[in-house]
Amino acid sequence: MFNENLGSPSLSLFITGDIATSGTVSVPGLSVSENFTVTPGAVTTVTLPASVAVTGTDSIQNKGIHVVADDEVSVYGLNRVQFTTDAFLGLPVDILGTEYFNLGYRNINVLNATQFGIVATEENTSITINPTVNAGAGRSANVPYTIILDQGEAYQLRSTLSSPADLSGTLITSDKPIAVFGGHQCANIPAGSVACDHLVEQLPPTNTWGQSFVTMPLATRLRGDTFRILASAANTEVFINDVSVATLNPGQFHERIIDGPAIITATGPVLVAQYSNGSSFDGVTSDPFMMLIPPFEQFLGNYTVTTPASGFNTNYVNVVAPSAAVGGINLDGAPIPAASFSSIGSSGFSGAQVPVSLGSHNLIGSLPFGVFVYGFDSFDSYGYPGGQSLAEVAIVTSLQLSPQTATNPVGTEHCVDGLVTDQNGDPVPGVRVDYSVTGVNPNAGFANADVNGIAQYCYTGSNPGFDFIEGAVGALTDSVTKEWISGARVCDANRNGVIDRDDLRLISRARGQLAQPGDLRDADRDGRITPNDVKICTTRLD
Repeated sequence: MFNENLGSPSLSLFITGDIATSGTVSVPGLSVSENFTVTPGAVTTVTLPASVAVTGTDSIQNKGIHVVADDEVSVYGLNRVQFTTDAFLGLPVDILGTEYFNLGYRNINVLNATQFGIVATEENTSITINPTVNAGAGRSANVPYTIILDQGEAYQLRSTLSSPADLSGTLITSDKPIAVFGGHQCANIPAGSVACDHLVEQLPPTNTWGQSFVTMPLATRLRGDTFRILASAANTEVFINDVSVATLNPGQFHERIIDGPAIITATGPVLVAQYSNGSSFDGVTSDPFMMLIPPFEQFLGNYTVTTPASGFNTNYVNVVAPSAAVGGINLDGAPIPAASFSSIGSSGFSGAQVPVSLGSHNLIGSLPFGVFVYGFDSFDSYGYPGGQSLAEVAIVTSLQLSPQTATNPVGTEHCVDGLVTDQNGDPVPGVRVDYSVTGVNPNAGFANADVNGIAQYCYTGSNPGFDFIEGAVGALTDSVTKEWISGARVCDANRNGVIDRDDLRLISRARGQLAQPGDLRDADRDGRITPNDVKICTTRLD
């Protein structure tokens, strides 16, 4: 859906994908339907009539937008009115949830219109809203109420109360998955700065929030950017650059201006937004926008993004990447120079502000990284995250790597399984596990958990000796040890280069003996020669 802007908007969807595909954009309630095709590495623009935007407050309208494609696509929305524009990253239906906290901005007695929108994905969806301030047609602060939406119906709630009225922190729950869009019709950021600008982002459900974030300042700005950090759990302590700045309860947020690169961490799941400040804040050509910052465990390995086709003379992408990937991230086929990056504290990440031309752009890297797209014009701006994986990282409580120890011949492949589970021990699929290898064969990579919660990482060792392999999901880590040996293979007890019955006899005769590290007879690496070693080696006969 498109929330209400200030005036009659130009509404666009930008659609991209990794493979050629086709689909349809429809607004069933308005009998709007348009087919589209996608070319890999390019962006398709679908323009919608201004009437698609939801208007008014506390009202239900048949203006939900449904994008269907034959293959996976990414969708970005642009709500454009001259001098008041913003953009958002659209989220796929299969990751939508049933619990959200709204995040937008407050009224400051210029245009008082803090607001959010909701779209139902299924018929007869019951939605309970607990507004933080009085809003709509008699909706009282801290008094929950329920609405019923059918598939494709959209609902917008707005508060026009005087400063500091703010619908941020409003709890929204439902019995079926819904989409939620936070923002403001036209906000002044911070208070006392001009001019106002439209704010919007499609908000992720709380089970996809994270605890670790790295950020870069917006290019050209001279006095920093406004940030908000919103909590979903009790007693969530927030740190900025390793300094404790707030302890929050569900629905509470901390707001501050951050000038420079920053590390934001929390003891519980949080949602982070970066806001562009008004032009008068630092005298720079710009205006407010709202841009969500995904936790770094939600970063992707490639992106196709776009600027608006016209209307913005200055456009940038901020790139935040593991420092090990610097020099290996390509923009439109050419490496972003390593000199463009600067380190972000002690996070192990670096960031760059890269100017881009109008149109679509492709970014790809050797490790997952974050991309943020934004632009400025006279008293106007837009900004949105380039994408995120939207795995349920907020519910992950355990990461276990296996095997704990292993021995392989040099030149062979070794695999590590990372089991990702929640507090009940159930697997959490889709979560990315980052792996780093230190020792005689330094390496790095990542893998996403499958339906069984297993994220498998494999590599080949070229040098004999020991490697130490660490896996990480945000702040959760586990590690295992790998030994690489040369000249012989595990189970080749007589070291003749062949695993045969002679080796099995030697291992069987040694049953009960203690095994030293690297003993080729100790196939299961438990420190003792046992019948299990014979059993394992039987499966490895040449």
